[in-house]
Amino acid sequence: MAEVLTGIAVATESLTLCIKAVVVLKRFYVTVKEAREDLNKILNLVGRTRNRIELMKMTLIELRKSTDSGIAASFITACDGLNRTLEELVQEASTIANGQSRFGIARRFHSRVEELVRKLAEQEKEVTNSYMMLNSLTFLRTQQELQKLTRSSDERSEITIAFCQGSEERLSDVSTLRNSSEEPASRVRTWLGHTITDHHSPEYLQLRNELSEAVYWGDWEVVFNKLEEGFRAFGEFWGNAPRMKDRAQYHNLSMWTPLHQAVYHHAPVHVVERLLEYGAFKTLRTRTSEFGYPNLTPLELAHEMAVFHLYDILSPVVKRPLPADTLQRIEYNFHRLIRSEAGQRVDAEKLNLPVLEALTELDGETVWFPIKFGYPGAGYFLQLLGRELQVKSVNIQGKASEVLYRVMEDDIYETDQIFNFAGDLKQEKDITEEDTAGSLPFKLEL
Repeated sequence: MAEVLTGIAVATESLTLCIKAVVVLKRFYVTVKEAREDLNKILNLVGRTRNRIELMKMTLIELRKSTDSGIAASFITACDGLNRTLEELVQEASTIANGQSRFGIARRFHSRVEELVRKLAEQEKEVTNSYMMLNSLTFLRTQQELQKLTRSSDERSEITIAFCQGSEERLSDVSTLRNSSEEPASRVRTWLGHTITDHHSPEYLQLRNELSEAVYWGDWEVVFNKLEEGFRAFGEFWGNAPRMKDRAQYHNLSMWTPLHQAVYHHAPVHVVERLLEYGAFKTLRTRTSEFGYPNLTPLELAHEMAVFHLYDILSPVVKRPLPADTLQRIEYNFHRLIRSEAGQRVDAEKLNLPVLEALTELDGETVWFPIKFGYPGAGYFLQLLGRELQVKSVNIQGKASEVLYRVMEDDIYETDQIFNFAGDLKQEKDITEEDTAGSLPFKLEL
């Protein structure tokens, strides 16, 4: 039993070092463009090894009462070697990320990549062999189950490039959207920051007004028809659309979304479910209300009105948990970025800038924030992953301009590429119960 507990402790130390290495290497990724290819190799190995150790740790926890001797010895040895390599890697990358002798150290890092890759590959193999051997000896899982778990682990460790899923191109191709057969839940959500009627065509304003009227009267069949029309005609997801006002009536904006109106009308659960499919956020707040407080979420409104049957479905599910102060600082920096690029137009056009609390409801999906003044097709793609907001600025600084940013709580970092682990993103294919039989989650969370 003592050996198993030692193995669990060693695994915990290794996991901590893996996460630390990834955090430092992400900063390194921004600082040293010359080392991208080298970094991808190392990050993939670190990610795979991290997930293997997580699997091993879960197995040892299941075996923590075992009295068999020697079952964790090879794993402990493998982790000891891995930890030394990770510490060495973190020290090298930290020096570069902190800007000390950047070019010279980058060249030295490149010269040592083969050695680091070799070490990490060997140690990953040793950890994997220990995991396979332990399961074989204890008969915890079948060979088929082990293969599925390790395959899934490898897939989650693959490096992906942010904002390269192809959905961005489809947003600008309205003719494609009109013929699209995509289900609402698979579409890119839209943050509707323009709340006054300036910069919109008569056709756009008419359709938005028709939607607002249908929502106001609780005519849900018309509501869903208008939501679909809006997407196919303008490439926007209107699940959170408030009623727009002209500039003179700006101060009368209530910011009630279709979800708030659904509560007000005591709509059935299936209506709320469809609104959620059309991108409705549960955490958005009103600006005015006739109830005790002006700033109500749909759930708070349901409590105020005693709409009991909607309590459960309106309860927010936080999929990207961040400390409130961290999220606030990231949001502040993102708004600062928008103002630095769009200038005084942000306030002049009364833009309602994205509230990042809403993005915590998403599992890494992209949100599109269109900017209607300036160059055609301007706006921001956003995704909240870990403790950073990844941003792609499109046509804000000029026609056909694209700039990538990583917005963190301490600052804003411009970069030419942003990577993620596949396991950080929402999985397109659901994993079946059979795939995860007898296992606990081992997704890499930063």
